[in-house]
Amino acid sequence: MLRKYGLSSLGLFAMFWLVPASTSIAQVNPCAAEQAAMIRQGDNELDSHGKSREELSAIGAKLWNDKSLSGAGTTSCATCHQGGTVMMNPTFEKPYPHPVQMASDRFGMEEVTAAEMVQMCMVVPMNAKPLKWNSVELAALTAHIEDLQASYKPGAMNPCAANPCAANPCGAGAKNPCAANPCGAGVMNPCAANPCGAGSN
Repeated sequence: MLRKYGLSSLGLFAMFWLVPASTSIAQVNPCAAEQAAMIRQGDNELDSHGKSREELSAIGAKLWNDKSLSGAGTTSCATCHQGGTVMMNPTFEKPYPHPVQMASDRFGMEEVTAAEMVQMCMVVPMNAKPLKWNSVELAALTAHIEDLQASYKPGAMNPCAANPCAANPCGAGAKNPCAANPCGAGVMNPCAANPCGAGSN
């Protein structure tokens, strides 16, 4: 990969570590700049294809769970955002356009529209091509994410933040009513395989 772009490992090190701290990743990484160009909405307008706002949102809700949209066919929007708003950053509380950390870190974008958010998720976590700007899929997912934003309540980021077995009814010192302990070893934390692990917020 390095040879393909004519970069030695030393050159790559210098490109990322010897640049001013104020330089964004998008400025350093030409691939990020190319992706940012695909993601930016600009003058592109969404096409409702004659469908009502409610119809679009309903279609978007189905697409939210569609793994075929991802590059590998194994990931959907719901894979990360279980229940709709899990793992959304606090800025999701504000209507679009609003700042998004991933957009800033990866592409140097100060804020994004709802459609740009969809496109960014298509390119980064979904590892796929952005949707066509005039596609019904993009219009539908945009309508759905706008509806999710309107109903968003901060604090819903991590469903595993609170362990439902923390107050253990079968804990030490109590007369154990649980012959088969529902909070026994291996089952105590239903979020042991945490879908919202460190670094995924």
